[in-house]
Amino acid sequence: MASADILEFPRPGSEAPPARAGVAGERPLGPAELQLAHVLHGHLDLVSLLERFLSEVRGAQPIEGICYSPPDSGECFVAGRGSAQSLRSRLHFDGEYLGQVEAQVGAELRTPLAALLAPLASPLRNALHHHRVKLLARKDPLTGLGNRMALESALETEVARAQRFGHPFSLLIADIDHFKQVNDTLGHSFGDQVIRAVAAQVRSCLRPYDQAFRYGGEEFVVVLSQTGVGKALQVAERIRKRISQRCPVDAAGGRVTVSIGVGEIRADEGIDALFDRTDRALYRAKNEGRNRSLAAS
Repeated sequence: MASADILEFPRPGSEAPPARAGVAGERPLGPAELQLAHVLHGHLDLVSLLERFLSEVRGAQPIEGICYSPPDSGECFVAGRGSAQSLRSRLHFDGEYLGQVEAQVGAELRTPLAALLAPLASPLRNALHHHRVKLLARKDPLTGLGNRMALESALETEVARAQRFGHPFSLLIADIDHFKQVNDTLGHSFGDQVIRAVAAQVRSCLRPYDQAFRYGGEEFVVVLSQTGVGKALQVAERIRKRISQRCPVDAAGGRVTVSIGVGEIRADEGIDALFDRTDRALYRAKNEGRNRSLAAS
């Protein structure tokens, strides 16, 4: 069972504007809510903020867990655990869209979700801005994709979500074929152009909530949220074909191509094991002729 609403929250203590049809939560915060918001403002880390909010409301409400997804991002921040039912809300504060919160509930809430989430809105905006500043240090300067630090954080988040909520996710590891020959023959400047072109095509093939990273050199990693290996193979093939059709010629006069390994997280599997399996699939693709996608065994 799921529901969705759009929540608009005023600044704490401000006058609430006239109610509008289809918009919930437009009211000033009460004393207890203001106190909770004050407590939550002490947490700038998004996961810590969600965990503290959950601990504060869990005694009075049947909420088992929370999953927060910021806007324009494939990230998901998780606290608590999954349940049979969930409620989803899109959050706004002072005209700014903050993303979506999914509340895992064990029974019907005693308070409307809009009222329950109201004290979280302002602290969440502050934590989101803090998170975005940190993200600037997690981008690869050549491609604009996430770097290895960002990849590690994304994988930790996806493993946590898989373990708590049972959501699958898959990993793609892609490597540009014969890239050393490109650099040696056409120079590093042209090699950088190839890397940027490949990154752009990878990004163009993904959903808004998927994430792509430059892992190092000519290697890329893609994290596909809530995706099994079958669908992940389809995405890998779309990426592979798009690159071979649209990227510049390589040193031998042919099209630039990539080989891709594909792996889906298994129950009780850690990040290292998943990465190793997917990496072995990539090298099988290389050994079997390159310019192909193979699933991990």
